[in-house]
Amino acid sequence: MTRFNTPSRGSRDRFPTLVGFGGQSHELNWEALGDRVMGGQSDGAVVSSEEGYGHFYGTVRLDNGGGFASAKADLPSAVDASGWTGIELLARGDDKTYKIGLRNSTDRRSIVYQHSFTPDTDHWSRIQLAFSDFLPTWRGKSVPDAEPLNIRHLASVSLFVSGRQVGEFHLRMQDWVLF
Repeated sequence: MTRFNTPSRGSRDRFPTLVGFGGQSHELNWEALGDRVMGGQSDGAVVSSEEGYGHFYGTVRLDNGGGFASAKADLPSAVDASGWTGIELLARGDDKTYKIGLRNSTDRRSIVYQHSFTPDTDHWSRIQLAFSDFLPTWRGKSVPDAEPLNIRHLASVSLFVSGRQVGEFHLRMQDWVLF
């Protein structure tokens, strides 16, 4: 992961947008998943702000075996990202570590390839996540014998806050572009 403090998009505009926020054509419908699927009480949501950034927020609780919040969005059609190295976004966090997930399927029970990052709290950080560093997981556990991420067929994206990081969380992010 590479981070640079910068509030502007600058040269990012020349890269294709994978996920957009703020009423753009790349804006997605996010579905909250989280630990409620196993009886937990955590919650989370992704919304677009009037200022044009995405906001992933909620509360992680340990009640009933919980400890994570997540949201998933299906891409309108599968994306072939084979000409690109990874995903870049500008983000501002709250001292928590987040994960972006990529799937080759829209089935939420399929393997999700995750990459973690911890954005700066005081400045917008440029986060670059190389496709080669996304790790296969299923239900939060590593799947070492899984096929590698097929970047020729990205079908859905996810956001996670996990690892029992209890309390409220707030992640602000600008568009995710391919780099």
